[in-house]
Amino acid sequence: MSNIIIMGPERVTLGSVVELATDTLGGRRTSVDQNEMLRLFEAHREAESARDIDAILETFVADPFLETVPLGLRSEGRDAVRAAYEAQFFTGFPDLAPEDEGMACGEDVIVVRGTLRGTSRGDWLGVPPGGGTFVVPFANIVPFRQGLMAGETIYFDLATLCEQARLPLQEVRAAAAARRRGVSTP
Repeated sequence: MSNIIIMGPERVTLGSVVELATDTLGGRRTSVDQNEMLRLFEAHREAESARDIDAILETFVADPFLETVPLGLRSEGRDAVRAAYEAQFFTGFPDLAPEDEGMACGEDVIVVRGTLRGTSRGDWLGVPPGGGTFVVPFANIVPFRQGLMAGETIYFDLATLCEQARLPLQEVRAAAAARRRGVSTP
């Protein structure tokens, strides 16, 4: 494929993103109608905006994942994804709002880039709020399977988010590391 998505200083071909982010069934790539993918992703964004976790989960397959790359966290399964939305996003940043600014579609994947805005008003992974507002670029890779979203892989600049939100970066990293080890943080 010749489409190119610009993510930071690197160039990523849409074909390579599709290869990395999609599932196969019986050795064949499964495809989803792009209009249906876009409609479902829009419903997902509306549910996120409304903080309706049940509606968010309805956009996912039965065994979804939510991977937050800067934290090194990957949640698998409905209960874990629900908990991740609550603990990683909505509790810590009740006004969290992604602004989608660009999108590319493959056979069964959407890649979105934009600006993520929010304010640190609640505990984030056990780290007390800093009270600051942040504006950082983000990118999401959203593979589809069985006509639904298989999950999301989310990228953003953790250091800048923490600096702007007045959160201690090392404490956030330590809290994420503790979660990866299965240790609960206060």
